[in-house]
Amino acid sequence: MKAAVFLEKGRPLQIMDVPEPKLNPGEILLRVKASGLCHGDIHLIFGEWENDITVKTPVILGHEIVGEVVEGGNKFKRGDQVLVYSSIGCGRCKYCRRGDRQFCESVRVIGVHTDGGFAEYVKVPSEEYLFKVSGNYISAAPLADAGITAYNATKGIGEGDRVLVIGVGSVALLAIQLLKLKNAEVTVIGRNLIRLSKAESLGADEVLAMKKKDPPFSPVAGKKFDYVLDFVGNDQTLEDAPWLLSREGELRIIGEYGGHLQIPEQLIVLRGLRMRGILYGNMDDMVEVIKLFEAGKLKTLSVPYKLEEINEAINDLLEERIVGRAVILP
Repeated sequence: MKAAVFLEKGRPLQIMDVPEPKLNPGEILLRVKASGLCHGDIHLIFGEWENDITVKTPVILGHEIVGEVVEGGNKFKRGDQVLVYSSIGCGRCKYCRRGDRQFCESVRVIGVHTDGGFAEYVKVPSEEYLFKVSGNYISAAPLADAGITAYNATKGIGEGDRVLVIGVGSVALLAIQLLKLKNAEVTVIGRNLIRLSKAESLGADEVLAMKKKDPPFSPVAGKKFDYVLDFVGNDQTLEDAPWLLSREGELRIIGEYGGHLQIPEQLIVLRGLRMRGILYGNMDDMVEVIKLFEAGKLKTLSVPYKLEEINEAINDLLEERIVGRAVILP
């Protein structure tokens, strides 16, 4: 089969012919229909997570997978279109028992620790990690990570809550839609004018452009928010975001841009602030985003690329030329 293989840190992915996956008992074989390109894939390619995640090469990346059942399992029939939940847990620890397998201490992620979706076929350890989904498969693929991450990032936020969204990447654009479904008051701040325009078209109440010559976050000076959702996560956003929270406000960090969080203890205590890191989402979140997608309430803004164009897609993502989610088609 054809695949885009990660061979070495910092090198373009190589389009190669590799053997099709061989199934062990209980495993499911899928024909990959589409696989989203996550910024996490970029971090892995450039070795930016080496201290946290061990990746043994060669490996096929791609963890946002929608595919067609080919072989194995009992719950699904051949030809069913399914999404893959890629965080494979031990099934025994407290995180797995409560459904948060992404926090399992021995988690194995399809497309990171084992071969993923940037290929014609992929195998999944068990059918419990598969979720049937209807509709356009190109649009469905980002639900498997971007969708459930955005859903997790917006949990507990309700009508009238004042929310600042920092960043206008694909996950942020999904979160904006979810927030407006909850009737939250949404302000979006970012640098990419085209993406900001898209945020406005998706229902953001206020869209503010950060200019390089201006002091950071000057467009929101003097404003306070019940929630700040940081989809960037660099030193600057993490330094400034806590100061934008109202009393008992909550900072949710979703972006993984390598920043460091340093907050005066008095600010946290005297204002009763809360901090929360958002890692992915769980299986229940997958069920909910599929419902919203199939009801036409959630647009993933997918931008398709052929497998042979995957390095072009990576460059377009790095250069911020994509509005939405790049999706790779084998």
